[in-house]
Amino acid sequence: MSMLAAFSFSAFIALTGASSMVASQVIRAGDLVTPVNASSEASDASEDGVFGREAKRTIYAGQPITMDNTRPARLVERNQIVTMKYIQGGLEISTTGRAMGEAALNEPVTVLNLQSRQMVQGIVQESGWVLAQ
Repeated sequence: MSMLAAFSFSAFIALTGASSMVASQVIRAGDLVTPVNASSEASDASEDGVFGREAKRTIYAGQPITMDNTRPARLVERNQIVTMKYIQGGLEISTTGRAMGEAALNEPVTVLNLQSRQMVQGIVQESGWVLAQ
């Protein structure tokens, strides 16, 4: 019976995303998790996948860093001026717009086209520009 309990506990840890990463110094909400402010109890820290993520709330030194208290790093912030591109076949139209919200890579964001004053939906790309749809 104890073997079943041990198995279910290890499955619970795997499903909740428990990590061996702990904060080595205070990580404020919005700061990125880096090897400088986080350390690992395991030999290979990159397996946890929290490096490069953004803290949702302040994480104090010694507290665990998990996927639950971090989120993907934001590439676009509210009111930021971004480049919008519409690409269809060989046609590419570029303009600027103001982001109406914040978003990470491959997340949707609404952008106000500064020339036409129309709201446009788009997807954030790697370098921070928005692919209009």
